[in-house]
Amino acid sequence: YNMKLKWTLFILLTLIFTGCKQEEWKDWKIHNEAWLVQNATQEGIIKTHTGLQYKVIRPGIGNQRPDDLKQVLINYRGTLITGIDANGDLIAGREFEVGKQTVMGVNTVIAGFAEGLKKMHKSGKYILYIPYQLGYLGLGQGAKGTMGYIPPYSTLIYEVELIDVF
Repeated sequence: YNMKLKWTLFILLTLIFTGCKQEEWKDWKIHNEAWLVQNATQEGIIKTHTGLQYKVIRPGIGNQRPDDLKQVLINYRGTLITGIDANGDLIAGREFEVGKQTVMGVNTVIAGFAEGLKKMHKSGKYILYIPYQLGYLGLGQGAKGTMGYIPPYSTLIYEVELIDVF
């Protein structure tokens, strides 16, 4: 009986905490969802069946595309949306990952980033617009107050240049 009570309390507290977190970030979630709806109407934006949006800046060369078993050498930079500028235009916002060159496995990144990489060709450059469902969900990432912090329900915007696939 005591163990059953402990589990019931644990589940109840978990549901309460999750509900509070969702309520705390409700406006941000709605803002990000609305931003993606607007972004999808912009010229050159392609939307996949999963909800990933991307724009081809430079198509790249060759027929080789990364798959889950490949590693890639990329330059990338990640930002969040921030809202509307003085002209009423939607703008990209705070950088959470400063542009850098790195090697990574396609199967080691968030779902939206992996999906975007698999569409690219060597020397291609894309902008990926990743909805929270393909990113860090309602959990967020990192420590609040740090440069790398990503709030729950955030749309992630990555500028990615695929240098090599191996």
